[in-house]
Amino acid sequence: MEISIPAELVFAIAVALFCISLYYYGRVLKRLLAIIRRPSVIWTLPIAGSILLALGALFHFIPLAIYPQLDPSRTDQLMMICQNRTMESSFIFLAGLISILAGWTYTRWTSR
Repeated sequence: MEISIPAELVFAIAVALFCISLYYYGRVLKRLLAIIRRPSVIWTLPIAGSILLALGALFHFIPLAIYPQLDPSRTDQLMMICQNRTMESSFIFLAGLISILAGWTYTRWTSR
């Protein structure tokens, strides 16, 4: 199996930019919560989401070292790749879910 280096670089850059944007989303949310005088810790959710997204990217890159010498008859390698892909998708899903939860909570508080 061949690895597309340009595609992996684009993925890494995109994930890094998205992690930075989630971090700034959390910082802006903290300031907005101060404006509405509603002290809460929901501003930490997008920051936690950026950490989970970075972990998801880490699990994306772990199997890339195995791909060049991948032997389809070795089920332990295939199982490890499946586990890493499951962890990757779970972390990315959780990052999005908790970031949406923070935005939804803030919207509910300001809509009353």
